[in-house]
Order: sequence, then structure tokens, then C-alpha cells
Amino acid sequence: MDRKELIKLKCDLLINGVRLNELRNDLFETQGWDKERAMCFLPAELKLPLEVFVQIRENPEANFRLRIFEDKLFIQDKANNKICPADFVSLPPFSKNFTNDLTPFEKIVVYNGTCNLNFTWNYYCDYFRTKQECKFCNLTPAQDFYPEENISNARKNAKQVADVIAAAKQYHPDPKSILTRGTPPEKQGLGGTIQILEELAERFPYKNDRERTKVLMTISPTKNIDDVKLVYDLGLHSISYNFEVFDKGYWKAIVPGKDSFIGRELWEESLIKAVDYYGPGRVFSAMIAGLEPRQSLLEGVEWCADRGIVPIVVPFSPETGSAFEGFRSPTYKWMMETHLMAADIMLKKLPFLGTEEYWKEDAPICAECFTGGFIYDIVKENAGLTDYHSGNKLSNEKLILESEEVIK
Repeated sequence: MDRKELIKLKCDLLINGVRLNELRNDLFETQGWDKERAMCFLPAELKLPLEVFVQIRENPEANFRLRIFEDKLFIQDKANNKICPADFVSLPPFSKNFTNDLTPFEKIVVYNGTCNLNFTWNYYCDYFRTKQECKFCNLTPAQDFYPEENISNARKNAKQVADVIAAAKQYHPDPKSILTRGTPPEKQGLGGTIQILEELAERFPYKNDRERTKVLMTISPTKNIDDVKLVYDLGLHSISYNFEVFDKGYWKAIVPGKDSFIGRELWEESLIKAVDYYGPGRVFSAMIAGLEPRQSLLEGVEWCADRGIVPIVVPFSPETGSAFEGFRSPTYKWMMETHLMAADIMLKKLPFLGTEEYWKEDAPICAECFTGGFIYDIVKENAGLTDYHSGNKLSNEKLILESEEVIK
């Protein structure tokens, strides 16, 4: 399979999921796993050939399944054909570390692919309290549905976040992080944001915009438009004010808290103002493909691209505990065609997305490690870019030194 075919496979795996029961039997029957451990095994991500990474979403009726043959992992179709080899994504070597307050890293951060650090520093969202939560979201009630994952309302503080990034900097030349949370009531939703940015600026000083620690914060704008400049002045590298849906009617219905508390006009103004400070390519807005008609989604992609804002198009995946639990994603065909159209708009109107320089020097996320979506896989493939992970790989020098220490 070439990379275009692998990206199509990634789309199918994200939309339709993958079957895991046969894999669990393989682990027990041929790999010597304890049966209870094998039956509970739920891997997070897969690495396909040619550096294509994808989240694992289990579905017993999926088109593809995972199997082990001769100690190697393969993706297999319903006709039992081997489609391609695959690997589980290993945790980085620093994943077992502790913060300075002795909190395990596993309680602070989730790792996406091989490059990205993903922090949800507060699972509380006040929109759930006021019954105005985004209808696709399960952030606050997630702890009730996934207690085994130690999801907690306890906040990750600024020093803990900085400790993880500091460890990553020993292995990566320029680690990239996504920081997100619900919308707390404090300071119109800025709660925790300022403290984290102040800590990062102190721990990782910078002399110019290019030296800022590559952090993308996905937060809500506040009612004070001057706060757009405030978080930039505090040292934030990139920001994402997420539309989620672009059509104004769907917006009111699907993200009622954002509509009533901030309002659509101020949301758009905040995005436009952010580009004035951060510049094109460092302001983002996520839109969920499958929650609104294709045409309005693509209008949103175009609206963003015309203003230097990078769309984050993600396929709809119904979450347990959300108002949309039990809903279905659009078909694979619809999703693939929609993403291809969105990618064409992005490359035409944001030509820097088709350069190696952007992904290496400016982008706050790794396209290959964006495992829950595939829009950037398409963008880079169609632009002919082949520097996967944009040079953001584990430092061989650091790993060699650690191996030598183990030998000693």
C-alpha cells in the first residue's frame, strides 16, 4: 500500500473502528499472556507503514481487525486477507518519570504518536453545570465512564506541566504540546491558563517568537477581547479557539454554552484578532466533520483559511457520556471526500502548509502524530512532503548515553 492508500485506511479505522477480540485471543493463545490481562487489553494507537499513525477505536462490527501471525501484528480484512503490518506505539522513554512533586507523568500527560504531548489540565467544564455543554463532549462526566484510566477532576498544575515538557526536551530537539481543558468559571474561563504560561516562560526563556515553547492551547476566548493579546504577551506559541461547527444555526444547537456566554460575533473577532499577534499559521480552529452539512463545514474551512487561521478538521466520533452517545459518524465515503475537499482549500489559501519549513519551524503540532484526524496527512501527502514528524524524533545521542549507563 502506498501512503495515499494508508491514509484511506486510517480514515476507515477512525470512522468504523477496528475489531480486537481476535487479537486478545492471539495474545492469550500464542503469546503467553494471562487470560484476564489479554481480555482487558485496549491499545491506544497503531503505527502503520510509512509513518501513518491512528487512534484505536474498538468496534466489534468494524471492517478490519488486528491479528498476530508469527509474532507480528497485521491488519486483516473481513475476508481474512492481510492488508498491512502494524505496530503498537511505544511510550517515550521518559514516560515512567515523576514530576518534582512526585506525581507520575502518566497522571499528567497523554502521548500522541511519537512526538506530541497532550495535556488535559482540567476535566471540569462549567457548561456541564449550567446544562449548556457542547453536545458532542463528554469531558466532565468522562471520569464516571472510565474510572480505570484514573481520569480525575484534579487539576494538573503549571509546574507539573513544565516538568513533563522539560523531560521531553532532553529527548526531542523541539517538543510540541497540546494543552486543553474545559471552560472553568474563574476569570471568564482563563483559570489556570495564566499560571501555566508564566511558568513556561520562566522555565524556558525565549528571545523571539520562534524560540517560544511549542505549545498549542485550545481554550475559549473570554468576554474581554484584550485577553487575546494577554495570553500572547505571556509567551503562548499558538492558540486554538474552536468553532466545532461553523453553520450559525448548528452552532447555537450544538455548542449552546459558547453561544450564550461568548457569542458568535466575539468568537470570530477573537480569532481574527489572534492572527494580528501570532501571525498566520499559529492560530487554529477545530471543526468536527459530520456534525453539519458538508457545504457549511467547507465554508468554515474557507473562512478560516482566508484569514490565516489553520482549520483542524476532525472526524466525528460519538463519545460515551456525551449527548451524542450512540449516534453514528457519516460514511467513510462522505468523510474521505469531505477531507479531500478541505485539504484542497487549505493548500490553495494557506500555501505555507505545503512547505517543510512550516511543519518543522512553526507548527505547534506534529501532522503524523495527529492520530485522531487525518486532514494533515492528506495536506502533507498532496504537497509531496516526506519529512515525516518534521525532524521531531527522539534524540539518538540521548538514547545512546542511556544505553551506555545501563551497560555500566
